[in-house]
Amino acid sequence: MKFIRSNPHLPVKNLRQTLDYYGDTLGFYDEWTWTNNNGYAQDGGIRRDDMRLLFGEDPDYKANLSIMWFVENIDEIFAEFQTKGIELADTLRTHPYGLREFCFFDINGYCIRVAEGVEE
Repeated sequence: MKFIRSNPHLPVKNLRQTLDYYGDTLGFYDEWTWTNNNGYAQDGGIRRDDMRLLFGEDPDYKANLSIMWFVENIDEIFAEFQTKGIELADTLRTHPYGLREFCFFDINGYCIRVAEGVEE
């Protein structure tokens, strides 16, 4: 018996715009959507490597949440995001709690903290 992962199902203002942003801007792929009986795409997901993100459309939602992505080779990811012109809320730096991280806000207002543990 083991727990494998936890994926929150994040509410977003516009599902199509969110999937496009994560795909075109952040380099995610393998997109899927679920369409309800009225033909409306209501839920969707996307992935990059082993990270999977799930979204559900809620046009009235106001994001007030930080999400932490743990990654490998944070310097390369930071450089990639700079090349793509992603506006950072905080630059890459080492924190006293043992993580190197930077953060940005996605198009829904989520604060995405990208982090990697510091080797001692």
